[in-house]
Amino acid sequence: MLSLQVLRVATNNFSEENVLGRGGFGIVYKGVLHDGTIIAVKRMLSTVISNEPIDQFQAEIAILKVQHRHLVSILGYSVEDNERLLVYEHMPNGSMSKHLFRWKLLGLEPLSWKKRLSIALDVARGMEYLHSLAQHCFIHMDLKPANILLGDDFRAKVVDFG
Repeated sequence: MLSLQVLRVATNNFSEENVLGRGGFGIVYKGVLHDGTIIAVKRMLSTVISNEPIDQFQAEIAILKVQHRHLVSILGYSVEDNERLLVYEHMPNGSMSKHLFRWKLLGLEPLSWKKRLSIALDVARGMEYLHSLAQHCFIHMDLKPANILLGDDFRAKVVDFG
């Protein structure tokens, strides 16, 4: 568990300049810990928090601790005051959706077919693990380009499977 204060410092008080993405459950911020580790912090929306007891939130954290090389790793969490935050490994090349739909606007190179095939295989391996190989079976239910994140080597990891 990480303190809210540590995450505030890491994200420059959840500044707009550190926003990596926005979703139905919250806003994701880039952060840098005091040791230089780059992280992604999902700050849950207050509407989500008010409908979810803390024990349910902690049960979801347990689900997210499923480890596989093609699933984004959760590094920690924070539950303080009215804040609920999830801390994930940072994926420097962002979501697949920006590389498919906004690459020109963002000045990115289009993904080669070789990279696309590699990404598809990574996603398939992650989904196979969730659906068949993990100790408990998990069904993703929201697999889309925005939930496929790319590392600095363009290896893909699936996120938001909890």
